[in-house]
Amino acid sequence: MKKKVFKSAFLTLLFSLLFSLNVFAAGFTQDAAGIHYQNDDGSFVTSSWVEVANLWYLFDANGICVNPTGALAPDDTDGNYQIVTSYTPFVTEDTALLNQCITNGTVVNVEGQYFMTPEASTVTRNANLATARAIQQAAEQQMQQTTEPAQETVVETPEQEKKAQYVWLSATGSKYHSYDSCGNMNPKRAQKVTLEEAQRLGKGKCSKCW
Repeated sequence: MKKKVFKSAFLTLLFSLLFSLNVFAAGFTQDAAGIHYQNDDGSFVTSSWVEVANLWYLFDANGICVNPTGALAPDDTDGNYQIVTSYTPFVTEDTALLNQCITNGTVVNVEGQYFMTPEASTVTRNANLATARAIQQAAEQQMQQTTEPAQETVVETPEQEKKAQYVWLSATGSKYHSYDSCGNMNPKRAQKVTLEEAQRLGKGKCSKCW
């Protein structure tokens, strides 16, 4: 009796540990490398999509899920995680690479021509899109940094550079005037000079026009 109780308790504990470690639906497993999906025969899904509870999960060539949160049915709205349904021509001069791809099943030989399987094309396409997106984002950030407007430098005009003031000098007088016909001045013989020049010549300010 004690053995049966012990065995039952042990099995209960074992199942509880298994369910606590795997928070995904049946078929999903997880290890240090990432999340996998195990088939009924014990094999793991590689280079392919799996639909679980109306969500699509993509697994790379190593069997690691690249979108753990799942994706809705492919509709080309975001340009990523889409399923390729046709065989893509595969051309390479690297014989070793070709043999490796044929061995792992990502490339097939059809009447002497080589094609990537839809699953392999899907993984490759999404990887290329992710790389291109990362490059584009880096380029946009770089452009934003280089196009940021520089701080405007305000140069104040020195007081010495203020607009010069002009005055009028008569032909014989010792005063400078604010207009050329002050008093008995002859406008035709009046001379226009700067105030600074008039003061340098020793002229005084006319009391009538200032």
